[in-house]
Amino acid sequence: MKYCFYLHDSNKTNVACEYPNKCPICNNGITPDNISNYFNQQQQIVYIFFYCPSCGKCFISNYNFTGSDEIINNYTWHQISLINSYPTIPSQIDFESYIKDLSPTFCDIYNQANSAEVYGLNQIAGMGYRKALEFLIKDYCIYKHPDKAEKIKSQLLGQVINDYVAGDKIKALSKVSAWIGNDETHYIRKFENKDITDLKRFITATVAFITYDLTSDEADELIS
Repeated sequence: MKYCFYLHDSNKTNVACEYPNKCPICNNGITPDNISNYFNQQQQIVYIFFYCPSCGKCFISNYNFTGSDEIINNYTWHQISLINSYPTIPSQIDFESYIKDLSPTFCDIYNQANSAEVYGLNQIAGMGYRKALEFLIKDYCIYKHPDKAEKIKSQLLGQVINDYVAGDKIKALSKVSAWIGNDETHYIRKFENKDITDLKRFITATVAFITYDLTSDEADELIS
């Protein structure tokens, strides 16, 4: 839905735009209230000060003033396009209780990496996801082999996966996740066609397999 208003500039320009449908602070879907606006003519950017009815806080959205005109209700309105909104507060990823109990450090590091990605720090985010993966795999292997805990902690991740991850599918997921994650920490990439999105996708699948295995262990306990 397009909203139309008078821009507070010297010409009182008629502008039309899409309001943000999500608050960058509380991350809830909203229809914000337009409190005020400002046009930076030199930068050709419109700043709109919004109020979020969900969390009761305010945020600013930037709009690119460069656009075309559109006829709405027989009036000519200048279209402006949303660039971004801030401040941005990344939403926390809530992992299942199995994963939180197994590896709370993984959950913490993963959310920190996600925050870095939201803030545009992609070079750091990839390293964070790789570190989170290592904690997840090692904590899982320690859970499965508690007598080997100290050895697992000191070994390289690849060796841990080879020695202690059972099951072809989860071993393959863990191994590929580690390979893609290593590309985020090394100077030369081995997988040029893979990036953070692929790394997150493989980690998500690894988490799903581990959750399935832990759930199966719980079922076995109930049966016994």
